Amino acid sequence: MRTKYSLLIGFWMAGILIPNAGLAQFISGSTGADGPLVVSMNTTLPVPEPDGVFNYTTINIASGVTLDFTPNVLNTPVYLLATGDVIVNGMINVDGKNGTGNPPVGGEGGPGGFAGGVPGISGSPSGDGKGPGAGRRGNTAGLAGRGAYGGAASGQAGDGSVYGSPLLVPLVGGSGGGGYDGQPGDGGGGGGGAVLIASDTEIVVTGTISAEGGPDPNNAGSGGGIRLVAPIVRGTGNLMVRGGSGGFGGHGRVRVDVIDRKELQLVVNPVSAYSVGGFMRVFPEPLPRIDLISVAGTAIPEGTTNAVEIFLPLNSPTAQDVVVQARDFTGMVPIRIALTPDSGPAVVEDATINMTTNPATVTVNMDFPVNTPTFVQAFTK
Repeated sequence: MRTKYSLLIGFWMAGILIPNAGLAQFISGSTGADGPLVVSMNTTLPVPEPDGVFNYTTINIASGVTLDFTPNVLNTPVYLLATGDVIVNGMINVDGKNGTGNPPVGGEGGPGGFAGGVPGISGSPSGDGKGPGAGRRGNTAGLAGRGAYGGAASGQAGDGSVYGSPLLVPLVGGSGGGGYDGQPGDGGGGGGGAVLIASDTEIVVTGTISAEGGPDPNNAGSGGGIRLVAPIVRGTGNLMVRGGSGGFGGHGRVRVDVIDRKELQLVVNPVSAYSVGGFMRVFPEPLPRIDLISVAGTAIPEGTTNAVEIFLPLNSPTAQDVVVQARDFTGMVPIRIALTPDSGPAVVEDATINMTTNPATVTVNMDFPVNTPTFVQAFTK
């Protein structure tokens, strides 16, 4: 059997109860090793390997310029940590990309987000979007589903399901829309990415932080995630997590955790994506999580944070085991495993992990698509 792996991400998507850290002095966790970040012209930064964490002293994004990112190999969210002030007068952008028919590709998710489904071409059917809220593939009329995340999409058949926590713990991005058939059809929009900005002192936003979905109206990706954590968050800037094409896809999530709310005047679009609290932890421990630890007989190292891609050649047995592990949960944990091929609909199985031990596992035998790259994902329902 020949296998090809890129990535698998297994995150706990349900709400969690974590005690408030109180009003003690907040520490973002930045080491300051990356020094100050001053963005005075349009700039694209590679997301650090392997964890996506930038360690700055201060951050200053000038008016009229945009800071973009190139995803890392694991496609982690972006973590911008600073020991001093964070000033955003321009734009920070982790939007999902549009899918296209020429070239025939699904739209990329922003960093931490999920890709759109591939289009159909020359008789080969289109594919579903990626992610826990993925839209389903559609026909030649373009009636593919749109991605969902913090909110549902616009009501089209095949739209994805809402997932995740308003706390944005764990931090995760949006899901992709489905591709649709044609000669060629069109790829689904990618889900908006995820960005966390934390400062020991304050965050000031007069510009825009954007994590919108890929914009195709027929099969838009969902909005992504934006989390701000600092003693003071102020300014009248914009936090944008709309689904693609101005809201055809489901919206994402925005979370602001702050000690002093007196100057909090940010504009969130849409406002239904917004929550505010005082959970002053950037990386809470322990954090319950789901991991794929074996796919089709090949071990996956625990903690692997991107989606597994597997290719079974012709004449391979279609029935293959998928082993999923849960850590730091209690009781019965409902999970969902999705096999999403490049071409054709996803194969989905639900299961339950009984936390009689920690960690605990379950083995699910699934029928894999043959002779097409297939992404494997596992998450809680």
